[in-house]
Amino acid sequence: MQRRYTCLSQQEFTNGSYKLVPIRDEDKYAIMQWRNEQINILRQKEPLTKEKQDEYFTNVVAKLFDQQQPNQLLFSFLKNDVLIGYGGLVHINWESRNAEISFITETKKNSDTKQFIKDWTHYLRIIKKVADLNLDFIKIYTYAYDIRPHLYPILIENDFVEEARLKNHIAINNQLYDVLTHSYFFDSISYRMATMDDAMLYFKWANDRDVRSNSFNSVPVEYESHCKWFFSKLTSKKCHFYLFHDAKNEPIGQVRIENIGHESLISISIDEQFRGKSLSSKMLAKATNAYLNKHSKEKIIAYIKHENASSYKSFISAGFIEQEVMNHDGIKSYKLFKGKHG
Repeated sequence: MQRRYTCLSQQEFTNGSYKLVPIRDEDKYAIMQWRNEQINILRQKEPLTKEKQDEYFTNVVAKLFDQQQPNQLLFSFLKNDVLIGYGGLVHINWESRNAEISFITETKKNSDTKQFIKDWTHYLRIIKKVADLNLDFIKIYTYAYDIRPHLYPILIENDFVEEARLKNHIAINNQLYDVLTHSYFFDSISYRMATMDDAMLYFKWANDRDVRSNSFNSVPVEYESHCKWFFSKLTSKKCHFYLFHDAKNEPIGQVRIENIGHESLISISIDEQFRGKSLSSKMLAKATNAYLNKHSKEKIIAYIKHENASSYKSFISAGFIEQEVMNHDGIKSYKLFKGKHG
């Protein structure tokens, strides 16, 4: 049975054929072997033994899953569901919302520069999703010895910046090497719950041409009826309005989650000036994670028009799973869902 991290609403993260899952006990000896074979690139002073690895997994790793704020999150790294490496986010600072990236692959793959670059690229893309969409971190960073030059161009290509170089900082086989730190900074957005003062803003978003086009009801909304509807939803315990803004407090858009009957339905709209900036998946992730932390037994349902590929992609990136393709209100649509426990 796969173990689950309490602090994560989503447990599996994918990019193509690559996947991260919570670290599996069955992988511990393979990991031990790789670490011993690659000890020169790790902050590991002596070879691991089976006894030490068993003790670590029992006394350290097993306890991470039930903690709300563990100091590390470790994952098994799979390709086509076969273990090829492991890593995660370590030295987590929950107050400052940052963490160091940890990563190691199977020794043969690590020795193959072309293969390592491919694996490293996919890993970075996935670990960004974990840190950004699920943990709302501000920064993730790497700390590496300058003995693998192929490591750093991939970081730069993935928008990491070199923050520090410590000259002759580490001795390996009696030779001094630099230590490099590269960091990636996430866009800072946050939310608050909407109030009646936001009625005009929501009215503007509701009547946006693209919003009406993607809605299952494309008829323009009248202001008086909108205000009555908006007030009724604000005062309902079953409806939650998450209003997002950027670091300058400019309104970005909104996510609404409402319990209707046996389903919790979700919708999203983004202000025109903020479209095309890859913010929708972040908004969806933040809102759904907040909702599911308070309503852990519920599942959130999204209905998306089959033709709306960009919206479908955003929901999938935010941790939703496709359930079926169906007719919703007479329109061919995707039905997706997200729950805290799958």
